[in-house]
Amino acid sequence: MFRRVELIRPRDKMMFPDGTVEIFEASKFGLLPCYGAIAEALSGKLRGPHRPIPGNAKFYFTEHGWREIGRNVVALCKEVGQEYRIIRIKEREVDVVWRDRHYDTELAAQPRKNKRCRTHRSSLPEPTHCVSVPNMTIFDKTVR
Repeated sequence: MFRRVELIRPRDKMMFPDGTVEIFEASKFGLLPCYGAIAEALSGKLRGPHRPIPGNAKFYFTEHGWREIGRNVVALCKEVGQEYRIIRIKEREVDVVWRDRHYDTELAAQPRKNKRCRTHRSSLPEPTHCVSVPNMTIFDKTVR
């Protein structure tokens, strides 16, 4: 089981001295843009990859990383009043792109690709319609 902590930023308004108002919509994000006590809990413990990873990959804690770091992050979120949610996924639901082999605390994963076999439309048989008549079945090849 892999776990991810997403921080939730509520909708917010900011008033500037010149009277303009900027509205920030509610959003969810990972631990990257965190600050304060949460950032201090993560400093030096998460390494990150030294090579580029796909844009749709997200970072998750391993079981060991959840016990060592993730629980502390959740406790600090509660302490400072930061809204959060925990996303849990099974190991078989994602393709692991990168894993921290030194500390075994984090990994980067992306959604599993759908490996269904796709057939081309030209290779499909011609559609048939079946008409039932008592004691006899007639196949009509015309498409309505």
